[in-house]
Amino acid sequence: MYSSSFGNETALDNAHVNGALIRVRWNDIEPEEGVFDFLLIDQFLELIKERNLEWSLGIIAGESSPAWLFENENVGSFEITDYYNNVKRIPKMWDTQVNVKLNQLALALAAKYGNDEDLALVYAPLMTANGIEGHFNGVPEAVLINAGFTAERWVNSVKEVAENFAMAFPDKAIAVEVHDLINDSAIPNQIITDLWNDSSLNQRVGAAIWWISGKTTYQPNLLDALTAFPGDIYAQAIGRSDQTERFKDDDYSTMFAQAKTMGVRYIELWEYEFVNNTFPQEFADFNAYANVTYK
Repeated sequence: MYSSSFGNETALDNAHVNGALIRVRWNDIEPEEGVFDFLLIDQFLELIKERNLEWSLGIIAGESSPAWLFENENVGSFEITDYYNNVKRIPKMWDTQVNVKLNQLALALAAKYGNDEDLALVYAPLMTANGIEGHFNGVPEAVLINAGFTAERWVNSVKEVAENFAMAFPDKAIAVEVHDLINDSAIPNQIITDLWNDSSLNQRVGAAIWWISGKTTYQPNLLDALTAFPGDIYAQAIGRSDQTERFKDDDYSTMFAQAKTMGVRYIELWEYEFVNNTFPQEFADFNAYANVTYK
């Protein structure tokens, strides 16, 4: 069990917490091209280190990419209006220079943190609605296609960034967050399957789902593919436990049962759960399951 954030650092004091996710925006850590400022990561990391916990790293790209990337004449971008009516400008991930710059980011991060034994997982940043999850959050298919999106372009560009991060961090687990795209579960399934089967990556690139809920009605085909997926699965709860409608039968505990069925090895819960110690028996049970199954 990991905390998905810790604005309230008492989340890190819960006895069931093994670690925490540090997520920062790309434009905050590389405000000028090639000039990196890791102070924000280090400030979060200090709170984790003083508690002897592990950590994961997620760099948010998408609209949080640096201004200099948008100004690059070899990088196109397009505008989306997401499910929440937020208007965002997103770089085109399939433009070659995007992954060139993401690779340089990966190398800089690895030079700084790659030898940290407490770093357990690194997420591949994506050019999506929120910059890390693998979808565009309700954007019509036509908007994506008009911007130049194709299944082949998307698969190839996501695989490239995941491969680059895996090579930069040669002994760390890498996660790619997946959702259906253009109503097609075959696209994310191909990405994670190809990456898992790539012998050069030593089966270090797994699938992440930041929408586990116990329900099977949302993206059912992708859930089936993930259940059959032989690789590692990393999850984040779809919401807080007091948002009962987001979970099967209004029951937060159904999420843990689903995680075991799918073979999830790691779950990030919202810090609310650990601050309030909402389901201590379920936390302890999942940790015991994961420790026996995966360690």
